[in-house]
Amino acid sequence: MTTWKLFHTSVLLLIFTISDAQIVDKKITHTVKSGETLHSITRQYLGTDILWQENWKLNPQVQNPNLLSIGQKLTIIKQRIIPAEKATMIEVVNHVEIKTPKEDWKKASLGDELKQKEGVRTYDESSALLRFNDESELKILAFSQVFLQSRKTTLSGTDSATIEITKGDAELLWEPLKTGYSDITLISGTTTLKPSIEKGETASLRAGITKQGNSIVSMYKGKSNIESAGSSIAIPQGMGVRVKPGQIPPKPKPLLKAPLIENKTANYNYSNPILQWNKVNHAHNYLVEVCQDVQCNSIFMQYFTPQTQLQLQHLKRKGTFYWRVSAISSDEIVGYKSQTSKLSTNQAINDENPPVIALKIIGQHAIEAELITLAPTAKLSIKVYDELSGVKLSQYKFDNNSWLNVTNNPIDLPELNNTLHIRSTDNLGQKSSVTYRIKY
Repeated sequence: MTTWKLFHTSVLLLIFTISDAQIVDKKITHTVKSGETLHSITRQYLGTDILWQENWKLNPQVQNPNLLSIGQKLTIIKQRIIPAEKATMIEVVNHVEIKTPKEDWKKASLGDELKQKEGVRTYDESSALLRFNDESELKILAFSQVFLQSRKTTLSGTDSATIEITKGDAELLWEPLKTGYSDITLISGTTTLKPSIEKGETASLRAGITKQGNSIVSMYKGKSNIESAGSSIAIPQGMGVRVKPGQIPPKPKPLLKAPLIENKTANYNYSNPILQWNKVNHAHNYLVEVCQDVQCNSIFMQYFTPQTQLQLQHLKRKGTFYWRVSAISSDEIVGYKSQTSKLSTNQAINDENPPVIALKIIGQHAIEAELITLAPTAKLSIKVYDELSGVKLSQYKFDNNSWLNVTNNPIDLPELNNTLHIRSTDNLGQKSSVTYRIKY
């Protein structure tokens, strides 16, 4: 079985927090014109009337917000600025680092805060999840480096962020605040990605940069524009693109379909099971992710393989886990993810041994090396054991005759001296075989 580089990852979770004390309001004096109300005046400056009641509180002389006097002077919020949110690290596992403008990379610890111009990088045993608001998240995958170049929210503008991916891959789920609009920009190598998001819409995508400097984008939900070398194209939902360094973006291609996993739940006595899925047409490779939760927010293993099955060699853990798989095209574009499948391991032990083959002989006999001498009335049975993954198939034959399946019953012995061949395979594909010479 061929597999590509293994990424054994764990999760760093960051939550953005903000308090009302950080909010800054810019106010002006407004002269009421004909037909205006506090609702319409608030909407005029902020693009929404959500703060009309706060404007009313600023003007206690107004008895009815819908009945204003022409020429009346009002204090109005022209702009509400929510300063750049901070990211608080509430869980740190394995090797994750952060960088501030004034300091070099340092180990991430509980309570650390990530602000604008600061970065996160992950290693082969780490991953990170950043939450921007209640709905928006950025998942930083293994061997990746991301900088939060800017982050702000204003009622007169947008809920905005600029993220630069300088190494590896990240997955973005971006949903704007319930009020206002969103503006998200992702910089990856020489490309700039700008999803088009308005109220009620969501963007879900994967973006990254390869070792060759290629920018890879998969648009799972929503739409986006991508710009490179002075040219811009649209990436509709369900499409992806690979942009080479300094070149104009090519025409997007459809994302490959999600592979089908037939076994949704499986239980094993060992920790190195074989995961299987159906072949996807035009798939050049597959990405397998093993997670601690059903949503796969906590990815702790990543594998790449060109085959439609994969044996977990490095899990070596007891517990309940989840996994999913995506097909990757020849352009390195990661397709849709399969549904997650549940797997449970009862022991933190790998099954690394093939089945054990034994003989049960009833009656007089003698054994010397691989020569078995039987009395005329002796009977011979074949026993095969595999305590972990279990026996899949066991067969035997005499000389060059056809293979027969092993049963619990004694086997029929030939009248003449013969060579007995026995072979067995366990459920992990591990094989064992023995040969005996039978003499009477």
